[in-house]
Amino acid sequence: MKPELEINNRCISCDNCRLICPEKAIIKFQDSYAIDTWSCTLCSVCIEVCPVDCIKLIEKNQD
Repeated sequence: MKPELEINNRCISCDNCRLICPEKAIIKFQDSYAIDTWSCTLCSVCIEVCPVDCIKLIEKNQD
């Protein structure tokens, strides 16, 4: 199991997470966001600035 951050569908596109990310690991699409797991260092700053608590630490299976 590998820990990763994930942005769920409760996201309101406020852009706080992308602007604060020290690794620039948050990618903005037309109407959604994603976290580049290769760049993300799991610092969790994005979790702290999210006003709707939509960024979660999850465990992914390593295949």
